[in-house]
Amino acid sequence: MSRILKKTYKIYLITLLLIMLFCSLNVYLGRTKESSDNILWQKTYGGDEEDVIRDLIITNDDYLVTVGSSSSGGDAWKSIWIMKLDSQGNNISNIFEGEKNYNLANSIVFTEDGNFIAAGESNWLHCTSCNEQGKAWIAKINPDLHIIWAKYLGDDENNSIEQILSINSQGFTVSGLTNSSETSEFNAWFAFLDWKGNYFWSKEYNNLFQDKATCILYLEEKGFLVAGHSQSKTMNKNDAWILKLTMDGNIEWEKHFIGSGINVINKIISSVDSGILAVGYTTSKGVGWQDAWVIQLDKDGNLEWEKTFGGDKQIITTGIINKGDESIFLFGKIQVSDKEEFNGWIMNFRPY
Repeated sequence: MSRILKKTYKIYLITLLLIMLFCSLNVYLGRTKESSDNILWQKTYGGDEEDVIRDLIITNDDYLVTVGSSSSGGDAWKSIWIMKLDSQGNNISNIFEGEKNYNLANSIVFTEDGNFIAAGESNWLHCTSCNEQGKAWIAKINPDLHIIWAKYLGDDENNSIEQILSINSQGFTVSGLTNSSETSEFNAWFAFLDWKGNYFWSKEYNNLFQDKATCILYLEEKGFLVAGHSQSKTMNKNDAWILKLTMDGNIEWEKHFIGSGINVINKIISSVDSGILAVGYTTSKGVGWQDAWVIQLDKDGNLEWEKTFGGDKQIITTGIINKGDESIFLFGKIQVSDKEEFNGWIMNFRPY
């Protein structure tokens, strides 16, 4: 081959490689931009201690009302934290409730008279050298975040509410955990009550050593979906699960999501084609040690797709809500330091 041909060949090869590199860079930047464009806004809330957003509702005038727990505000070790935000996530007002021990607001729903009902747990004592104790707590709150009334729900057993769900004029359902009278372990607990607090039914689910029903979804006349997780006796493994219930509270089918580490489902909502969107966190998959976890299921509980969000920071997704513009809010807490300190976290995300 002549020197001219060799030189021409080298120029052609270098040009081709540069074109390929340029195209690859454009694709990468395009994907990065597309991923960034999916996030409309995200903000953190709280102080120097652990602060967690556990549920969120959108009012008719486009405000956000969140409930959760705060170690930065209030008088207790951990206080019930209720916050009002504008549509862009700017904090308007806060209230803190709880005088001692651990207090958490885990769920909030609208009432028919334009107020809210929040639910969770009050005065819980968590320690390894004592008997855990506490009471399920509910409160009625007006739009200005003033508490109208607050009371305990349940009998003398230790119990906690993870979610309260309004069932039209019939009443409401709750899901959480209760101390089993037979084994002294905590079982998943879910119940259906009228608006006066009388039980239509109350059920327990015993799977592993410790079980918790984190959320419940009403399927009209088809019954309910209940999701939760179960912890092994060695405390190093969690299995996530979803139960399909009849209107009488009996189990119709159950699905389990088992991995090598911890899988937790914290919230479920209805999605496209009568499917189910579930969110939580996982150590069994993803790129970080503990990643936010979003899974899409069909109406029978079969996995269609899943996504994780994470990296060098821990993210725990405690809830999800449809925004109405083909996007969703994911919210929970995100690690903000190497000392495992967390702030409240919200992401506006387009999944489809």
